[in-house]
Amino acid sequence: MPRFHPKYLVPNAFTALSMLFGLWSAAESARGHFTLAAWMILWGVLLDKLDGSAARLLKASSAFGVQYDSFADFVVFGVAPAALAWFKLCDSPQWAGALQPVLIAAVALYVVAVSGRLARFNISSPPGGDLVFYGIPTTLVGAALASLYLTCERGSLPVSLIDGFPIYLIVSAVAMVSSVRLPKLKLRKSKAMNVFQIGNVAAAYVLAPMRLWPELLLAQAAVYLVGGVSWALLHPPVEARAESGVNDEEPMTSAAG
Repeated sequence: MPRFHPKYLVPNAFTALSMLFGLWSAAESARGHFTLAAWMILWGVLLDKLDGSAARLLKASSAFGVQYDSFADFVVFGVAPAALAWFKLCDSPQWAGALQPVLIAAVALYVVAVSGRLARFNISSPPGGDLVFYGIPTTLVGAALASLYLTCERGSLPVSLIDGFPIYLIVSAVAMVSSVRLPKLKLRKSKAMNVFQIGNVAAAYVLAPMRLWPELLLAQAAVYLVGGVSWALLHPPVEARAESGVNDEEPMTSAAG
């Protein structure tokens, strides 16, 4: 039996805490405490990034950590947002009647898509996976849904947008299992881009724990999603460039996430 090294406790502790926040979020949604439930999803986002950073920093990556992280992601980005949507809308006038099967289907499809995406990339590693996501990552989807809910609840966007959550879940499910490419947040050659990325990440780690300005967190998710996908559309994978005869000295290849 291989010896256990204490350094593995650090990233796995972040993963475990993220999972617990996901479970707690679902429980708070069941109790009707939707604001706290949404913030807990965002806290899970921060922890999801910390466990990966800790694993790389401590050289504590492991096959166990990969699987454990997927379980946590399923809870905090799959179960928790689905619970938020279900308990918020199941008794609403818009979704409590004849349309409730649509709400049920949207929640179910979303959860299945999250689990399918996580399972898919646990067993496959498309080329360039360190640079680009294939499909929209569950972390970004969870962050966008939670920050959208909080922004609407604060009145910065129409509260009526919350009634559209079943539609958002369906769109998110399709986006997660699609082949849409999204560049990962990495240090670039451009110092300005690096400052922009680091500044936004730092802001998220300050604002979310303090439960401040979900509008900014939503804007960050939107800019990353729209800007990243647009960039990827303008820069086809290396295979496509080769077929078209286009040469690029620094290709951004397609990848998983």
